[in-house]
Amino acid sequence: MTLDQPVEPLPKRVLPQGLDAIFVIHATSFVDRRRFIEAQMQSLGLPFEFVLDFDIPAIPEDLRLRLFRDASLSPAQQSCAMKHWQAHNLIVQRNISRALVLEDDVILSKEFWPALKGLMREELALGDPHVTFLGCGGHYYVPHEQIRAGQWLYPRNQGKFADSYIVSLATAKRRLDWIEANGITQPIDHTFEHIDRVLGTPMFWLEPPVVEQGSHNGMFSSTLEKSHPLWFQALQFRWKKLWRRRRHE
Repeated sequence: MTLDQPVEPLPKRVLPQGLDAIFVIHATSFVDRRRFIEAQMQSLGLPFEFVLDFDIPAIPEDLRLRLFRDASLSPAQQSCAMKHWQAHNLIVQRNISRALVLEDDVILSKEFWPALKGLMREELALGDPHVTFLGCGGHYYVPHEQIRAGQWLYPRNQGKFADSYIVSLATAKRRLDWIEANGITQPIDHTFEHIDRVLGTPMFWLEPPVVEQGSHNGMFSSTLEKSHPLWFQALQFRWKKLWRRRRHE
């Protein structure tokens, strides 16, 4: 699917049992990203809600000072972190048992919907708290010898990027409480992983992953850090994917 490819929307699907909402982290100035994620979600018939609060110009200074305990993060990183923080607040405020959180540059594979239905059957058997990662962030994969036919989710001892994850209500509460007490000093994916490690929150990976991040695979320029030209990002992404996949086989 390209940015300009027309999409035939499907009728809205009912989300799999146990998944109550989909939130998409989005900065309102990124028009191309918005069109692209809307087209993907429409093509799948998935209901979702944008998290639009806390664009860079709209961050209240008192809240910024409360959440960030030093000045190491850029305004873009702070905005991204606060949007994820807001998604967690919405989960708690609405008493959502589980929500899928996506960033606006995700690329969903053709297996996304079947995988979502399959993994949610296993999600329902997991205890709370926990968090599940759907993407290939960092090109980390479950070792081949550990993969079992018909199994979707695998316990792991580390997190992945924050581009695509399912977070439970108890995990959202834990993360919010920790941030309120300790603040944010790292990019939000590192912050979440640190919190989950400290508090012993179980982490699960979907295998195979069904999400790639467009700001890593060369579709979009990264807004959070300096990046190479898009052609180089695409080449580097494909090489890492091939090399690390082979490492795990």
